[in-house]
Amino acid sequence: MIKLTLFTLLISLPTFATISKDMREKIDQQRIYDDPTWLNLMHYRSNFFGGVSSEADGETFFFSKDGKSNPQNELIANIEAIEKDKNLSSDEHPLCRFPARATFFESKGLINLSKFKVSCPRYNKFKNKLSAKSISIVFSSYFLDTPASAFGHTLMRINKNIRHTDQEDQNFELLDYAINYSAVVTTTNSLLYGVMGFAGGFRGEFASMPYFYKVREYNDFESRDLWSYDLNLSQKEINMIVAHIWEMGQTYFQYYYLTENCSYHMLGLLDVANPKWNLSKRNPSFVIPVDTIKTLGKTPGLVRRVSYRPSTMRKAKQSVQRLMQDEKQFFEKVIKEKTANPVQGLSKEKQAKILDTAIDYLDFTHSEDILLEKPEALKWKNELLIARSETEVQTTIETIPTPHKQRPDFGHDSRRFWLGVGKNKSLKTYETLSYRFALHDFYDPQDGQNPQATMEMGHMKFNYYNDSSKLKLDFIDIVNVISLSPIEKYFSNISWRFKLGSRAINDSGCSACQAPTFQVGGGTSIFTKYFKAFALLTSELDLHKELSHNGFRFGVGPEAEIIFRPMDKLNIGIFGDYKWRFPAHVEQTYSYGSKLRYIPFKNYALNLDYKRYKKNWINEASLIIYF
Repeated sequence: MIKLTLFTLLISLPTFATISKDMREKIDQQRIYDDPTWLNLMHYRSNFFGGVSSEADGETFFFSKDGKSNPQNELIANIEAIEKDKNLSSDEHPLCRFPARATFFESKGLINLSKFKVSCPRYNKFKNKLSAKSISIVFSSYFLDTPASAFGHTLMRINKNIRHTDQEDQNFELLDYAINYSAVVTTTNSLLYGVMGFAGGFRGEFASMPYFYKVREYNDFESRDLWSYDLNLSQKEINMIVAHIWEMGQTYFQYYYLTENCSYHMLGLLDVANPKWNLSKRNPSFVIPVDTIKTLGKTPGLVRRVSYRPSTMRKAKQSVQRLMQDEKQFFEKVIKEKTANPVQGLSKEKQAKILDTAIDYLDFTHSEDILLEKPEALKWKNELLIARSETEVQTTIETIPTPHKQRPDFGHDSRRFWLGVGKNKSLKTYETLSYRFALHDFYDPQDGQNPQATMEMGHMKFNYYNDSSKLKLDFIDIVNVISLSPIEKYFSNISWRFKLGSRAINDSGCSACQAPTFQVGGGTSIFTKYFKAFALLTSELDLHKELSHNGFRFGVGPEAEIIFRPMDKLNIGIFGDYKWRFPAHVEQTYSYGSKLRYIPFKNYALNLDYKRYKKNWINEASLIIYF
């Protein structure tokens, strides 16, 4: 029994028991455990209680029992493990599992790598596969059909060479590797997905894959533009990032949709190369993908070049636009009959041009079927490709101009605050205060944004009424999305809206009662150079005991809006809606009004609002600040 007790005490001694006294003094005197690189490698962040805690959640990521919250013990435990574990197979040795840490320890004189005879075949294979010569951060544009991608997505591309032109990107980037961080989703329920995404209910994991898989997913299948931000890094910094990517395969993180997400952790990978950048901490507490790109752009000398890869939809639209009117007739026959026969008899040049357009159009409209290798789509595409090759006309690569104004880092800042004054018929004058977490509406500055969408999350507005000295909630929108698909031949789709939140009812249904509300609708839209317009059929559900005997009311009816943009800094709109309500005390309601927003500077705007209801009206003037 005594022997067993002694043995238990021996194996429970701190792991740094065999660290030499001189090394321990060096670590303590230089406070190496507080070095920013060490803290970044372990993903330590300050916590509420004044200490630190690692965001990594995998137990095998740490050597010390309290390593998740004790940088000092964890550093010493790492050195101890490296010196002690000489009998482990090469791939399992700490030097192989955590090569970035090993590089850091050697730079601080804590170990001498030359004395270890450890080979790391798996890690070396990983390094050789990536063959990293440069690194890019890629922003995949906003995709409203998937909630997790509504605000875009960022990933890292490990490049096998340094490129200087867009053409070089097109030629070589499909040979590169992508590093992606995403949630391991365990449910198909949309509501549960949202709740778990906000609450950290999923594991977040890093994965490496050939970059062409992400191009196929985002660029082809989801038809999203890709913006690549090539970084100005030394080979030493690149090697450190690659080594840390390997280490990330040893752990996982709790995935939080608004904090520990793809954007946040991409910056964490970069911070290990140069802690002076301090990229992770320079972002807001709640971060969306475009914030990552803006942080890179604000770091002097970090972004070397920006390149652009257009989506399949942009390619298809340009191909159709370059057809002459007579060529479009043959193109329509090709896509309608799903055969290349209609172009027979035309000149070889016309055949090639029409078939190239048909192939681009097929890649856009049937991207999923082609990706899943469905027989009908593959048969059709193969026939077009064979017919195209038989023309023997050399392919001319069509260059799509880079839409510089749509560069995501050129957009206004994500958060919005406004302060204003207002007056209404029933409650007279008031001051108004509004905050929006993200991201954009149709009246905000258009540069760097999706001009076809309103995407708002966490938008709330309060009014302080002078006559009663009361602060009241006007509305809170958890989510408010309007996605427009303009009427275009060959490319039209349904425009739609979705809204979830709560609002003060001003349409005479009740006297400014606060009612949870849900809206969904669909319709059509038109775009020109100077205006956009949409008309939707919208259904609505409001919950409040004053609205009906049942405590709720349904509403259905049309809504429309037209927004003029006579100049880049000015948006003027008129809007209106009409609803038939049931069951409800007031069975028909309407509203209409106008809005003007002037943007004198990138992150500042002046706003004027007028809205008329059945028995009320509202006027407001506000100053808007984006930050």
